[in-house]
Amino acid sequence: MRTDRLDNQCAFDLLAHPEHQRLLYGALKAAHVTRYHPQFDDCVMVAHLTWLSAYQNFARPLPENLADFRKYAFRRIKWRTVDYLRKQTLRQRDQLDLEYGLNVPIDPMQAQETHWQLHDLLTSLLTVCRPGERIVLTELFLEEQSVADIMRLHGVSRRTVYNWRTSLLKKAHRLYARQR
Repeated sequence: MRTDRLDNQCAFDLLAHPEHQRLLYGALKAAHVTRYHPQFDDCVMVAHLTWLSAYQNFARPLPENLADFRKYAFRRIKWRTVDYLRKQTLRQRDQLDLEYGLNVPIDPMQAQETHWQLHDLLTSLLTVCRPGERIVLTELFLEEQSVADIMRLHGVSRRTVYNWRTSLLKKAHRLYARQR
């Protein structure tokens, strides 16, 4: 006799047997979820839905292979519960505490003002740079090229590129100190 796998009522009728209820709660216990677990009710709901999924996806005919189905359902419930708890833990860990969020100032113009300050600093820096420093500013910092690329492109030594960078940073520091 072949049963209809999409008949949800048959799946839950099968789950209503006491030995299958013990199997469901045993799988939860194997996943370290007892009645005192803070997410016990959620895990029971996940276990019921996993039972239904296991019933629908079990490949062999059910009345003849009921013992194999029980093992299959037990493993599915256990590991789906473990996975559910792992995802819940990750979700809770990534959430911001609301009391902490009250003290975080929200200033939409702060990023724009920082951008303007940086633009002003770079513009004034370009006017006082020597040619080598200008190369470092545009190619190393703005275009994010490597020191080796700059060496090859301009035919200079690594020490020369580092000297240009050092003098550029000193000038930038002096300009930044004046702007504040």
